[in-house]
Amino acid sequence: MPSVIRFQDARTWRYIVASMEKVLDEGVFYATQEGLSFRALDPSRVVMIDLFYPSDAMLKYELESDEVEFGVSFGTLVKVLRRARKNDELELRIGDASIDVIFLGRGTRRFRIPQISLSIEKPPEPKIAFTVTAKMMATVFRESIRTLEPIADTLRVMAEEDKFIMRGVGDIESAELEFSLERQSLLDLEVESNDTSNYTLEYFSQMLQAAQAAETATFKYAGDAPARVDFEFLGGGRLTFYVSPTL
Repeated sequence: MPSVIRFQDARTWRYIVASMEKVLDEGVFYATQEGLSFRALDPSRVVMIDLFYPSDAMLKYELESDEVEFGVSFGTLVKVLRRARKNDELELRIGDASIDVIFLGRGTRRFRIPQISLSIEKPPEPKIAFTVTAKMMATVFRESIRTLEPIADTLRVMAEEDKFIMRGVGDIESAELEFSLERQSLLDLEVESNDTSNYTLEYFSQMLQAAQAAETATFKYAGDAPARVDFEFLGGGRLTFYVSPTL
């Protein structure tokens, strides 16, 4: 019997996988009784993706063993998930050599993609002492990065006691966006130290499709340390990006 995982909203997974595909060509998912997870570094070892979706957030979650692994080509999976329609449920039926991707909505549409055999060691979760945590609606994060993209190649983040600042820095131009609880552009802000750190803006642009489906985005960083951006989804799913700083 194949393992079966069914999600309420197929389009959420369309956007999640689309962001993952911008960073990675392929990867391995792990399904256990706790939930579905994924963790991998990009080839340049600048970005790490960490995904977890709890089993109780699924409409159906039946595994043929205690742990089920399946490798996928993200390019292939994205092509199929683009066919998701509004209100479609998504079901994955994981066999020995292939995966059936099924959309359940007005009728049933079924696609079969091959599994990829990969030998990839799952990296450990980074242990970083973050000094700044800024939580905002995912739409605010998405609009902010979109605002900075045309003029900047570096994202500089700064914090004060009551402010979180994103500054886009380019060769000629720059722009600054300021967020605060007072202005209701933040949901939460914790500042232990007024640290500044720089990152390549392009890596944050790669997150934007995931941000389109998420409810909230939480930006964590410390001075000259990797940034962590968490996107939270309906049902408790979380997609995390770690981005190394530019020093």
